[in-house]
Amino acid sequence: MKWFGKCVDYFFTGMGFGAICYVCIMTFLYSGIALTAKGTISILGISGVIGLLSMIFKTDLPMSAAFAIHFVGTFILFIFMAIINQWSINISSIVIFILMYGIIWLICLLEQKKTVDRINDRIKKRNLK
Repeated sequence: MKWFGKCVDYFFTGMGFGAICYVCIMTFLYSGIALTAKGTISILGISGVIGLLSMIFKTDLPMSAAFAIHFVGTFILFIFMAIINQWSINISSIVIFILMYGIIWLICLLEQKKTVDRINDRIKKRNLK
């Protein structure tokens, strides 16, 4: 049951990142195009699967291999999402994908640093007592 809970957590985290990216892209790049139910559902579902794919970083694979698998898997899912939503796949959409992927990575790294710093502070406080 613990594994199922982790899967749900990763799925919803992926959905959150996907929803934020979708809203930002539709607001700033395609402001004249209305959101559709098909688009929203496909974004949330595929983003959730990308979130599940992120569980690869909790395996014993070397970080470079996990990163490569995650990047390629995420890109394939992005292409699938583009096909479902009838988006054009061109150099600008690929650049946007890479940019969003990098931003999400930066957010994750900053969040991990914050967690590590908080744990280190607790250890220091405990050792001072």
